[in-house]
Amino acid sequence: MKYSIIVCVYNGSSYIDSCFSSLLAQTYTSYEIIVIDDGSTDDSLTLLTAYEKKYKDKITVIHQENQGLSVGRNNGVKQATGDYLLFVDIDDCLKKDALQIIEEKREDCDLIKYSFEKVFIDGSKQENKTHFHDIVVSGEEAFKRLVQEKQLFEMACLYAYKTTFYKENQFLFTPHRYHEDFGLIPYVILKSPKVKLLDVVLYQYRQTEDSITRNEDPLKTVKRCEDIFYFYETLKKKIAKDPTMSDESKKLFKSFLANAVLGGLDKLEGASKEQYKKEIKEKKVVSDLLQDTFLRRLKYRRLKQKLK
Repeated sequence: MKYSIIVCVYNGSSYIDSCFSSLLAQTYTSYEIIVIDDGSTDDSLTLLTAYEKKYKDKITVIHQENQGLSVGRNNGVKQATGDYLLFVDIDDCLKKDALQIIEEKREDCDLIKYSFEKVFIDGSKQENKTHFHDIVVSGEEAFKRLVQEKQLFEMACLYAYKTTFYKENQFLFTPHRYHEDFGLIPYVILKSPKVKLLDVVLYQYRQTEDSITRNEDPLKTVKRCEDIFYFYETLKKKIAKDPTMSDESKKLFKSFLANAVLGGLDKLEGASKEQYKKEIKEKKVVSDLLQDTFLRRLKYRRLKQKLK
């Protein structure tokens, strides 16, 4: 099997060497690296071109005008020739045996889920690991288990995707929206006939200065909340029309989306928060929350207090 690793770069020159070192060190050697330079204004393109020249049998660099991560990933998928797709952010790394482990454990699944570790600025690491013990389940069952684990699982970089499954379903990241992973990956999981849930850490998620401080800009915070709301509405409409999805999964998915929307209440302040509350009430977001346990009902009552 061949793997296509898609990497989008925008002004990532300080991370290119570490990221590419991890990709080129893979113990499984049947892979290609498709790099999308998203209109970088630093020396990223120069460095990427040098890598492409040196590793021309492995690396293809595509330059586009600055259009954002979603467009870059979508363009990368179009160029992919591998049997499976992986997305890697330029400031992150893959463990050197990542592809080897995926190849050994994939069982011809449409989606393979693995865990990650956070790598902090001081070099320390923290595992964020699920505990599934290499099981194969349906996409609906996988989504249910991932929600129950309460782990971060919307990141596009935590999966290997069978290319035929991905392209036949015409999955696309939505351009010009924050939380583009949230807007696609949970839906991809639900649509997957066979999902392999691994209990191994294969991805290294670097905690950069930008990732730590990205919520300090009030305007960006408002835009992030608006985009979560946008995906809540669009994904609700999408699953409502899907005859292949069970009613139970649809209810769980809507509750998952509603929880994400309601999380914005703790991030906004002042007039923005009041407007957000108004929209939540108008769209009856709370009605999508599942309330079938004592803890959920307790959380629901606290939420009602916040909306007053």
